[in-house]
Amino acid sequence: MIISTKKQFPTFSQKIDMPLTLSLFTSQLRFFRPFHSKLCVIAGLLFSLTGVAQKKDSLRTLSLSPVTVTTTRLETNEKRLPAALTVLDGSRIQIGQPQLSLFESLGGVAGLFAQNPDNFNQDLRISIRGFGARAAFGIRGIRLVVDGIPESTPDGQADVDNLDMGAMRRLEVMRGPSSGLYGNAAGGVISLQTDNADDMPAVEGQATVGSYGFKSFRVKTGGQKGKFQYVFIGTHNQSDGYRGNSRMESSIFNLKLRYDFDSLTRLSVLANYGISPEADDPGGLTLAQVKENRRQAHPNNLRFLATESVNQGRIGIIFEKRMGKSLIFARVFGTKRDFANYLAFQAAGAGTINRAFAGASWQYQYTQHFGELLYRFRLGVDYETQADTRRRFDNLTGVRGKLTFDQVESFKNIAAYITQELSSRKFTLLTGLRSDAIRMKAEDAFLTDGDQSGKRQYSRLNPTLGVSYELSSTVNLYTNLGTSFETPTLSELSNNPSGTGGLNPELKPQRATNYEIGAKTYFNPRIRVDVALFNINVEDELVPYQITGQAGRVFFRNAGSSRRQGIELSFNTILAKGLSLFTNYTYSDFTYRNYKTTAGEFNGNTLPGIPKHAAQAELRYFRPSGLFVIAQVRHASDLYADDANTVTANSYTNLNMRIGGTFRFGQVGIEPFIGVNNLLNTVYFQNVQINAANGRFFEPAQGQFWFGGAKVNLQKKS
Repeated sequence: MIISTKKQFPTFSQKIDMPLTLSLFTSQLRFFRPFHSKLCVIAGLLFSLTGVAQKKDSLRTLSLSPVTVTTTRLETNEKRLPAALTVLDGSRIQIGQPQLSLFESLGGVAGLFAQNPDNFNQDLRISIRGFGARAAFGIRGIRLVVDGIPESTPDGQADVDNLDMGAMRRLEVMRGPSSGLYGNAAGGVISLQTDNADDMPAVEGQATVGSYGFKSFRVKTGGQKGKFQYVFIGTHNQSDGYRGNSRMESSIFNLKLRYDFDSLTRLSVLANYGISPEADDPGGLTLAQVKENRRQAHPNNLRFLATESVNQGRIGIIFEKRMGKSLIFARVFGTKRDFANYLAFQAAGAGTINRAFAGASWQYQYTQHFGELLYRFRLGVDYETQADTRRRFDNLTGVRGKLTFDQVESFKNIAAYITQELSSRKFTLLTGLRSDAIRMKAEDAFLTDGDQSGKRQYSRLNPTLGVSYELSSTVNLYTNLGTSFETPTLSELSNNPSGTGGLNPELKPQRATNYEIGAKTYFNPRIRVDVALFNINVEDELVPYQITGQAGRVFFRNAGSSRRQGIELSFNTILAKGLSLFTNYTYSDFTYRNYKTTAGEFNGNTLPGIPKHAAQAELRYFRPSGLFVIAQVRHASDLYADDANTVTANSYTNLNMRIGGTFRFGQVGIEPFIGVNNLLNTVYFQNVQINAANGRFFEPAQGQFWFGGAKVNLQKKS
């Protein structure tokens, strides 16, 4: 990772060495001659800007040294953390990116595989060590947290349509089962932090345009007056999409208010509102349809006008108070989400969900030194509640017909937990224990076919244990044991293949145990290597499947057991002043051990939806004059689309490039940039629908995606 010692983004000083730079770019442009003219336009613009006198700022300091992380609830130096965790700062998330999707940044995380970045109807699909791969839409089985406020509902669902990546300054990803810390559906944790007033200019505007009708406009402002700080960020995105029936439009607003009563007491108010009036679904295609026209939407998706609309608002309040060796943390939050969709079939093909999701948390932390030993613990209580009013209607080609399903579903979770850390100069011992009590209920309001109301309740105790040892000043070894408990989500339970209401009585929670060993090496401030080896045993794996005639609706069943083994490796280095390389590789060997359905026996088969090999390399070069070039290569091997391992999605290698600069004219800063994703026009699939009906497994990825834009900002007066 890159850590800034001053500002969120790099600032630069000297004028460009024109002959050297032109020679460098001319040689590169010869290689990419088909794209020569487009690159020359932006290169000429950047070179012309460098002729303007600039403020003398030094090239920002790059470092791969460990930083303090908060995902484990106790602030910990990541070097001593006995767990696999990746941190990306704002420069990896924002600089030169379209900032349309979390997908743009997640390739920098080993052990994580993301699909579906271009279908905003189904949302981004993220899996960490296989957790989340089953998702029909959105994120399942992974905890998503934004500024300390849960984005994931207590039943384990998370949607990303209200996340603005242009507002994110930091991303932490903890890999592996973490229910001992976060409870239900915590196969991994993604923690995002939005911009602070300290990191921002007084005001900033950004406009970006790109292929397939992409447009994005963003405004940021933040400041401080006395003890009060504020941040406001508003963004509008829209795109016509690569395929037919794939248009999207959304607007997202974030407001952060903070009042520091004194240096030890803080109150924060966090508000988010997102509206997406349209996100069309082109649907999955058969292989024959892909060969005929990979940009087409499935005829049924056009016929039934498959689309969705979403409105979501959230507000959270966080209070923090330090008292000597103690810390008190309290939060309350509430989310309201209204959702409507149309699927690609008639019977019960239109639906609405009105969701209310709220929670409260209280935590107490204490720190004590015993000679050379440091002991810390955090004790907490969480309460979360979720209520979904779910209705289904016939889809009369984009118009709601008769009501066929009407049900109120609730999910309540109360938990108590303790996280403890004992550390010395060489050792760190981290333990956690969490007890969750879960109550689920469905109240059937559609009684013409009988009353299918029902209840479920679960109690679960999840431990976690980790140990790290500093073998030398440059090498830390660690091992950990973690568990995961994952109930089916309310959406999954209500999708009953019998067609009735209530909660699917056949579905059971999924349980997993993770064993891991790893090493974190910091040979010097310029080289860092991380490696993790893991083994996960999963019982009652939740597996998706589809039924003929209901394409777009996904049902679930339990596999008996499965085993996941893998290796995660990352190598990051600063090659020279301004030149850095970030690489990672993941090997995944995920197989069913005991799984049989009416379609056959799948013991020994590979779990679908996850490639065996995945890797990314990113080379970043920042000139002292302001110019930057970023080249990124992503690779994923073949993956299976079905449990029988008879359908395969091809492997692919993508090349993405970005060129831009940061230039200053007094207090005014200008950051023009241009980029292209899939530069070599690789043909592959951006998403695979697991166990799809009628052979509709494939969602083709877009070809070359060109984008360009500029930021203009006004710095605060010093």
